[in-house]
Formats: sequence, C-alpha cells, structure tokens
Amino acid sequence: LEFVAELAESYAQLESAKSVVVVGGGAVGIELAADIKCDFHDKSVTLVHSRALPLPGPFKDELRHNVVDILQNSIGVELVLGQRVIAQEPASADMADTLTDMPEHVSSTATDATLTLSGGQTLHGDWVVRCLGTRDKKSIINLPSSTQEPIFGANGIRVKDTMQIDDVAYPHIYACGDICSRDTVKLAGVAMYGAYIAAINIARTISSVSNDSPTLEESPLYPSKILLLMSKDHFIMQLGDEIWEKEKTRQYVSEDMGLQLSIDGLSLNKVPAAYSPFDLAPAF
Repeated sequence: LEFVAELAESYAQLESAKSVVVVGGGAVGIELAADIKCDFHDKSVTLVHSRALPLPGPFKDELRHNVVDILQNSIGVELVLGQRVIAQEPASADMADTLTDMPEHVSSTATDATLTLSGGQTLHGDWVVRCLGTRDKKSIINLPSSTQEPIFGANGIRVKDTMQIDDVAYPHIYACGDICSRDTVKLAGVAMYGAYIAAINIARTISSVSNDSPTLEESPLYPSKILLLMSKDHFIMQLGDEIWEKEKTRQYVSEDMGLQLSIDGLSLNKVPAAYSPFDLAPAF
C-alpha cells in the first residue's frame, strides 16, 4: 500500500510538471524519458547521462547511436550527454550520505529542482527522477572472506555458476541479480532465472541425505540481449551481436507493452488461497 501511495504521488507530480529531467541513461532512464514524452507531448523532457552515449553494458555502439536518433528525432527528448550531475537542490532522499532504510525504499524524485552539471551548465526540472540504480548494499552484507579477495568487490558479490557465494565458508548463501559480479547482462529476466537456479539448488541441498553432496544446477552466461521499448511505437533490440530490424522486433512488442504478460507471469491476477500449514498432511 505504501508503494501504491508513493506511485500515485509521483504520477500526480509528473502530471502537473511542465519540465521533466531524467538523470541516468541506462535502459530504465531511456524508456522512462521516452514514455513521458510520448504520453505528455507538451512537456519538456531532458535525459542527462554521464557518458558520451547512453545505455552502458555489453552492447554495440550502433545500437546506442540508434537509440540517440530515436530519442532526439523521432520522440523529441532533449539529450545532455557526457555530463554528470554534481549537485541538485533540493536533493532527493536517495542522495543522503547515509540511509536508514533499504536503498530501494527511498525516493529518487524531487520537485522544482535545479541541477548543476559537471560542465557548469544548470538545468531546472519541475519533476526530476534519478535512474541510477540502487545504492550498493556493501554495508549490509559484511561477510569476512576466506581469501585475500573480498566477498563484495567493485562489481558486486562474487558467486559461482550455482549462484552460491564463491567462498568455502558460505556454500549455504546464494546471491542473484544485479548484486552479483557475474559477467552477464543486468536484466530482470536474467536475475529471475538466477533465482530459479538458486531455488532448485537450495531445495536439493535441503532434501539430500546429510552425507551426500547433491548435484547442483548451473546458470549459463547469457549473450548480450536487450529490448528497449521507447513507447509502443518506438523500439529496438539487440541479441548477441545482431541488431534486429524493426519489423522483426515487432513480434515481441504487444499493444500494452507487455503489461498483461508481466501480470500473468507474476500471478498478480490470482488470489492465493489462504491456508494453515497445519492443514497439510505431514510428509514422510
């Protein structure tokens, strides 16, 4: 309920804003800036990214140039590339030096804010949203390492292909998603599959005879893959080294931009039956 209330508040702020600034040109920032401009044509929408081209990650520059062309020339988003936001007034809650809550529970939006960029330019946004990923959780994952290499390095937690932490002291601890240091694309689908592998391995470990070592599944390293939905009319996809033609990509773009697919996949349209575990017959 708190999330729904926060979402409603953010939408009200967005709806009333004449100018919007999106900070961060990753997939989320690109799609958000495009969606806002396509749904609110009269708003000024600016996307700020610290690198020369948007979309960091294992993708081709050809894809990035195509994204720039679509955003600027087809949709009308203003791009400020190669500049970092060095100050924001007022700051959003996620910019605090220390957080008392989990990073993903802290707001990354601000209203009537002025941003100072590394090149000296200033931008004003009636509504500003920072799409920079979550703050790292190194401070809450403080596990001593059995080797000279830290558990939590610059790129995240080191894990095996089984999704176990790569340290002999922690075979019972698993990590999945963006927090891992695996050399794979950071996408929700990959994170979900990593969780699936971890769940299988946890179940096998629990159900195995105490003296047995269960055979554990391994999660593959996926090729570079991304489908950017810049509104339902503008989209682009890279799979491996191939950038797909628009008509070839269209088969994966639904009218609702995948909303119903996500609802079905998460079973949000079903209400699970409430029951007590004591209602179930014991398994022997």
